[in-house]
Amino acid sequence: MMNKSDLSPSRRREWQTFLLLTVVLIPLLSVITVAGYGFIVWFIQIIFGPPGHL
Repeated sequence: MMNKSDLSPSRRREWQTFLLLTVVLIPLLSVITVAGYGFIVWFIQIIFGPPGHL
């Protein structure tokens, strides 16, 4: 049977992983995604010109 002290390092590691994902990784990936989309739109507008009415 596992004691409460046996779960402590695993539980701490789980919290560290959760905080890494929520504080660092997900916001960073969000910024990279939005910046990448903006770059693609900017580059397409350089090639084909700004959008206009048909």
